[in-house]
Parts: sequence; structure tokens; C-alpha cells
Amino acid sequence: MRPLHDKIIVERIAAETTTASGIVLRSTEEPDRAKVIAVGPDVDEVSVGDVVLLNWNGAIKSGEHYVLKIEHVVLIFGE
Repeated sequence: MRPLHDKIIVERIAAETTTASGIVLRSTEEPDRAKVIAVGPDVDEVSVGDVVLLNWNGAIKSGEHYVLKIEHVVLIFGE
């Protein structure tokens, strides 16, 4: 898949359900994150592989992936 113009393609990252030590979490307040898997030619703000927080309004689902405009990216998570 190759997005056009100012679009990006992402795949959702499931929220963690256990801690590193194996404790099962009842509910999480972790933000809904996504990994960028493709970017359109007019996108300079994010790169393939970045993990981002999105405003999901306006997302178009295509199989397991979502297509959004770059303006829907709220922030990029640091390493």
C-alpha cells in the first residue's frame, strides 16, 4: 500500500495487559498508540516506524490498517 498526498497508514498497537514483572492489569489508561507503516509524499513530520498518538476521527479502516491525514497525528512517542 502506498498512501497519496498528506496521508499516512498505521497499524494499531494493543495496550499492554501485563507489566514487565508479569502482573496482569485490570484496566489500562495507556493512550491508544499506532505504528506508522507508510507515509505519503507530502508528509515530512513522521517516518515509517514511528509510534504515534492519533485523533482517530476520520480514520479509514482497510483490513488491519488505518489511513489518516497527517493532521490527525497528535504526538510522536520518543524512544
